[in-house]
Amino acid sequence: MRVLLVEPPKTPWLMMGDVVALPLGLAQLAGCLEEAGIGVEVLDANALDLGLTGLGQAIGERQPDLIGMTAFTPWMPDIARAVRVARQAAPQALIAVGGPHVTFTVEETLDSLPELDIIARGEGERIIVPLARAVEAGDGLDGVPGISFRRDGQVVETAQPAPVDPRTLPLPAFHLLPMERYYFASLGGPFATILASRGCPFHCTFCSEWPFWRGGWRPYDPEHVVEQLDIVATRYGRTNVWFGDDCFNVDGDHLAAICEGILERGIELNWYYQGRADLVVKHKELLPLMRRAGNRMVQLGIEASNDEQRRALNKQLETAAAEEAIRLLRANDIVCQAMMIVGLRDDSPKTFEEKVRFVKKLDADFPVFLVYTLFPGAQDYGRAIAEGWIELPANYAHHDMAHVLMPTEHMSRQQIWNYTRWAWTTVYLDPIKLARNLFSRNQWRRQNWRGMLVYIGKQTARNLVPRFW
Repeated sequence: MRVLLVEPPKTPWLMMGDVVALPLGLAQLAGCLEEAGIGVEVLDANALDLGLTGLGQAIGERQPDLIGMTAFTPWMPDIARAVRVARQAAPQALIAVGGPHVTFTVEETLDSLPELDIIARGEGERIIVPLARAVEAGDGLDGVPGISFRRDGQVVETAQPAPVDPRTLPLPAFHLLPMERYYFASLGGPFATILASRGCPFHCTFCSEWPFWRGGWRPYDPEHVVEQLDIVATRYGRTNVWFGDDCFNVDGDHLAAICEGILERGIELNWYYQGRADLVVKHKELLPLMRRAGNRMVQLGIEASNDEQRRALNKQLETAAAEEAIRLLRANDIVCQAMMIVGLRDDSPKTFEEKVRFVKKLDADFPVFLVYTLFPGAQDYGRAIAEGWIELPANYAHHDMAHVLMPTEHMSRQQIWNYTRWAWTTVYLDPIKLARNLFSRNQWRRQNWRGMLVYIGKQTARNLVPRFW
């Protein structure tokens, strides 16, 4: 039995800059297969820079029985190309794709991609081992939980397994990855991704992550998290770590245990995370400990300039908490990215101007203006399709929070695009902010500010192309 987990060649995400991220989900699935005694290999064609031709050659040389990939919406066109290459290279193999995008687009994906055999819905750790064993035994797919496949022209869906308890999972199989290849230029180089929890206890209407994880928040054992950090930093030299949690700072005890574990082991690394502003305030007594343990930057979802727009998004965050969180982070020398959504349904030139004024008042280190993008699975996605806000067929490569997909009630897509560029340049070309951040004593501020200027330059160049969506 030969299982091959594939990370295909990917189109670079302009907003992220020069980065190659490790496929943590595939590494976790590989760890589960190894624990079950099933032979597995991970082929990261993206990190190895193989291209589609190289990918086909590599798959043809291995001739696996089962091929698995993970699909996120902006890279769905890349996944589709890789599936077609895999089918040609290994015609006898079963090809399965999992991940958030295909979980919420089962019939569409199977209809549009005849080369694909199986969709794994939701978390793959309860699926991959039964699937591999079924393929090996030739028993058919009906007993495999959480999958969808075709039979006699109809889509068959097996029962969804229970949510995974992250505390029961083995370590990701980092040893199967080309760890030396993963880097994030604007964060200083060597890079890895780790999870400390799954899911989110909040239910923002624009988010597709909490529906994918089926609600709630499930932590990993802190010792398990620290062990992973030790491996990627000490063994593989990945000294910059992004916690890929939807909401990292939910539980204070969990946070403290991870930080204390880092310090006790003497792990040298810089790390950053995505979290909530009100939870920064709630756990403010932990900020000095987090800074000592290596926390250099926090990404906060502020989303809007007023409480009314946030309530419409079910964000459950008050402006006062956002302001206090940024003040506390600055006091502890932790860099803050403040994420703002532009192009909301009620946005107008006036609300754009309010957002820019609000961002300047907040004085976050790095305001980030994300275009309102609804992914399949988000609470408001179905309505956007039904109301015709998103043109069909959807161009999933443009679901990247940088392209304008939808008009607002008051603005055309062209106007949203123009005002978004104006917001970026107004904030980042402010001479006082330029001087303060480009010459900051904090290395992360300097690096990230330069990265943001590069992104603005690329966006400006993109404006020379007639179409922006």
